[in-house]
Amino acid sequence: MEEKLLKEIKSKLINIMPDESEIDAGFNGIKFYRRNNVKKTHICIQCPCIIFVVNGEKHTHISSENFIFKKGYYHITYIDYPVSSHFSSISEDNPYLSVYIPVDNAVITEIIKNINYIPAVIFKGISESRADDKLLEAYSRLIDLYNKPDEISFMSELIIKEIYYRILNGPVGADLKALYTFGSQSNKIYQAIEFIKNNFKEYLQIEDIASKVNMAPSTFFRNFKAVTMISPLQYQKRLRLYEAQRLMLAEGITASDAAYNVGYESITQFTREYKKLFHSSPARNIKEIINGTAKPA
Repeated sequence: MEEKLLKEIKSKLINIMPDESEIDAGFNGIKFYRRNNVKKTHICIQCPCIIFVVNGEKHTHISSENFIFKKGYYHITYIDYPVSSHFSSISEDNPYLSVYIPVDNAVITEIIKNINYIPAVIFKGISESRADDKLLEAYSRLIDLYNKPDEISFMSELIIKEIYYRILNGPVGADLKALYTFGSQSNKIYQAIEFIKNNFKEYLQIEDIASKVNMAPSTFFRNFKAVTMISPLQYQKRLRLYEAQRLMLAEGITASDAAYNVGYESITQFTREYKKLFHSSPARNIKEIINGTAKPA
């Protein structure tokens, strides 16, 4: 049954996206993706989201870790990750297809209040699980709304809540509960990440961040690294460098302007750290991204 449902969903997305593209579904921040090219690397800040892979494989690199987003699985990222990704097992006739749903904190919190039996654990930054028949059916109905705009205003919220409910009742429900339980260690790390995100241009010290979330520096450092796979200051650095990269790509500003915009005082330090992360100087890396030849970070 699962394979039949996956084939039906694949057919629906191919009809919506006959060519390689990224389409906004037009409601609740949902997007549909089609990728045909296995060689092209995609670099971005991955915001908290649920990614359901309908076909193909997506290899996502975070720090020194490699995560494989597989066909038939949903993957949840709970924090903003600087990532680079490439695809495998795809072609123009057999493309990578996925559905992106941004994490809605309010909906998750509402549902968690009514599911008391989810155990509390230390959450991981990324979780995955195979989609069962009921979840696949919900996704299929969600995709159908793209061609039924008159039903969106009423049905979209119901279907999205159903998707969250089924995920929270599945294997990764404990991770989500840990994240959204106020006062838990998981929630404290989440708060720290939000603070770094909002202040990544500023000079930060681990002791100060740990104090803001009422954790001992050593405990904070250990738990932060367990979640993000990098230290707090490395996380801040990556946010800076990825934002600088985005500014150069999207707004066409110079490397020196990008460096100062994200908080660097030394262009030499910026260039050195940029090259260490992206394997090329800023100007060369931007050309490589445009040409689709950039190496994963």
